[in-house]
Amino acid sequence: MPSSRSQRRWPLVGRSSELELIARAQSAGASGMTVIGAAGVGKSRLAREALREADEQGVATKWVQATASAATVPLAALSSLIASSARADDPRELMESIARAIRELAGRKPPLLVVDDAHSLDPSSAAVLLELAIDGGAFVLATVRAGESRPDAITSLWKDAGGDRLELDALDVTETAALAEAIVGGPIEQAAQGWIYDTSLGNALYVRELMVGALASGALHQISGLWRLPVRPPVSASLAELIAVRMTGLSQPEREALELLTLGEPLALSEMMTMAASETLMALEERGLIQVSESASPAVTLAHPLYGETIRANLPTFRARQARLKLAAVVRQREQPGALDQLRVARWLLDAGEEINISLLLEAAQAANLAGEPALAGQLAQRAINAGAGVPAALVLARAHSMQNQYEQAQQILAGIEPTLDTQDVALDYLEQQSEVLYWGLNQPDELAAVIARAESWWTTPQWRRRLAPVRLRAAARQRPGATVSATGASLADANEDPETQRQLAPLRAASLFYSGQTQEAYTLARQIRPSVPLRDLTDQLAFMLWSVIAIETGQGWEELDSWATNALADGVRLGDSAAAGRGALALGGLRFSQGRFNDSQRWLAEAELQLERHDAGGLLMITRSMQVGIACFTGNLPEVTPTLERCRAALADRDPLPNQLPYLARAEAWAAHAEGDPLRAQQLLLDTARQLADLPIYAGRLTYEALRAGASARRLTPMLAELTERCDARLLAAYTAHATAHATALAANDGTTLLRTADEMESIGALRYATEAAAHAASAFAAAGRQDSARRAASRSHDLHARGQGGIAPRIEGMDHARISLTKREKQLVQLASRGLSNAQIADQLVLSIRTVESHLYRAMQKLGISDRHEL
Repeated sequence: MPSSRSQRRWPLVGRSSELELIARAQSAGASGMTVIGAAGVGKSRLAREALREADEQGVATKWVQATASAATVPLAALSSLIASSARADDPRELMESIARAIRELAGRKPPLLVVDDAHSLDPSSAAVLLELAIDGGAFVLATVRAGESRPDAITSLWKDAGGDRLELDALDVTETAALAEAIVGGPIEQAAQGWIYDTSLGNALYVRELMVGALASGALHQISGLWRLPVRPPVSASLAELIAVRMTGLSQPEREALELLTLGEPLALSEMMTMAASETLMALEERGLIQVSESASPAVTLAHPLYGETIRANLPTFRARQARLKLAAVVRQREQPGALDQLRVARWLLDAGEEINISLLLEAAQAANLAGEPALAGQLAQRAINAGAGVPAALVLARAHSMQNQYEQAQQILAGIEPTLDTQDVALDYLEQQSEVLYWGLNQPDELAAVIARAESWWTTPQWRRRLAPVRLRAAARQRPGATVSATGASLADANEDPETQRQLAPLRAASLFYSGQTQEAYTLARQIRPSVPLRDLTDQLAFMLWSVIAIETGQGWEELDSWATNALADGVRLGDSAAAGRGALALGGLRFSQGRFNDSQRWLAEAELQLERHDAGGLLMITRSMQVGIACFTGNLPEVTPTLERCRAALADRDPLPNQLPYLARAEAWAAHAEGDPLRAQQLLLDTARQLADLPIYAGRLTYEALRAGASARRLTPMLAELTERCDARLLAAYTAHATAHATALAANDGTTLLRTADEMESIGALRYATEAAAHAASAFAAAGRQDSARRAASRSHDLHARGQGGIAPRIEGMDHARISLTKREKQLVQLASRGLSNAQIADQLVLSIRTVESHLYRAMQKLGISDRHEL
């Protein structure tokens, strides 16, 4: 970041359509345009960009800055345009001098006269602008702050002079994120994007000031290419000054009402009226500082989030305490307070240093876990334990630790309460948590097996044995993935099984089907049991993980998964559910990886890494980092390969990989070996692990295919893949086998036709990286046979499939010069126009080229594409 704001031209984001409107109005000969919007929305920045574009097109331009102080002197804002010979005591001569100076700037087109903050102009200056607009002496682009009084002549610019009026709105969520990322020059974590928008409400000025403050305080910093914001930064002094202007002259009652809303919004109007007089609330509403919703149960909030940020930063400690106590007392009087109400009350009392009763502590702690605030949940649960709450509070505390990847602490708490479990419901909650802690968190499957063995004897009733079935089957599935197909199927088909048991069994059934090779049935079931966010427990977390893994590994439903994972990530971030957010980001990263969009993949994997560092129930952090190893390899970032691989291994914490981690670790190790120049070692690593996972055909097939990509013999691997395909119905595995078979055939017959069909199938799945490579192999086969036209067509196909601008290295094509097959920018442009049916003459006229130039470029392009008829374009 630059050291001075004056050195920085802030990026313009989300205003391309507005710029186009201004340019069109100029070209059409309109008299001007008036841009109206709230303070800070970006009117001046838009006007400066319009002026810059006009300058580049050779249009004469002039910038005029109106101010309130200049408005006290007639024509002061336009004084730089007054000729020195003009008589100061003759207003009409002064106005004519200004108009003449503007007209003298004109060339072939009227000059662009930009007047910023035109609402601050004096009447005489405004009259000059109106005259220039009416007689065509200039295109007048005026910016006006909404809600401000302005001279009649400025209003007449669009009402009477034929000019256009443009209402400039705040940026939307996507545009706000784009502006923030343009400022720092890289991707920003999703939660920080949400904070920036929620705090600024899309006001461009506020976005910039928030970014300046976050960077200056060090709160916003970059890790693994992602800008992270772990703590909410204070509002910058400059932004606080801007906001404070809106709150000058407040009475004491008005300030106290704003303080209550700062700490407690939203509040019911009826509740607010018990704490503040109606006259006070009406005054605040008239000043635009608060707003009341129009609903059957109206609620009161601050009119802008930054009002609360500013008030909170200057709120004295004792006043804040008194406000919190008042808020707690009011909300506790609700007839049926919900869990989130109880959480708010507990938080206010906690911050005020007050005692909290056990029942409120426990209910609020449970609500805090569900609300994605495990640190607060742990604090409340520990207080409840200290007050004698016992096992229920301990379970809440253990879950709070697990939600923060603090599995050792969670295990200590759980081990201490096992002898005191007194009901089956409590015992099942305990076993659910132990499953996450001992297996996924600490990688201690033997200890988990011992816990389950002890649980068998806790109750001897048939009901307990039935309720324990999901726990037993889950343990069996971990020991032998895919071995519980029959058992889970029978349990799910049992009409007497209770709904909760069936909910827990369904992910086990999907996993068993997937691992045993019945992937289409697994996909259908996994799709049916996709959980909603927030994820309630380990069962939900496993269901989420299975849905994304099954879709990606089998090649089914990638578009649907893309949309679903995007929403799950957004919901997870919004609700503070790191497990859901991490899984959503990992799914997006995995999809982009398979598409060869490595820059996009890195962005989502960095987000997944951030979320999974907070809560990783599934061993997914290592899997995330394994794909980051692949990105470093496939983008040629060799210095990052070894450090990234070390971070991947570190995620295992010196433990052996779990079964779901092993294939990903093997791929990362092999990719790194290949990048280091040892393809034979890479192939051996992959094939050894494939043999180790022979009972899991989906993973064995993926690893065998990776060995093919690493240079192993297609003829040797084809029988292996064919055998795996007989045991697994995954579409993507069939495509792996087809690629290997086609590759082996092409090498023998020098014919790439079947490889091109494989490329089509990979593209249909969405695996564009594999499609790119298959088409490149086809081009090499055709080139070896001397079929240059076919080779060029296949090479062009590979080139089109390759995700350009995403960091990936295009596959090498043997026997062809890359420069001879790659279309230049001009050639692509001409091919696109010709493919739409335009003649050479029409193309030449549109691009201002000679017909001979068009003919020669199209001829070269068609030669590269291996076609002789332009109708094939």
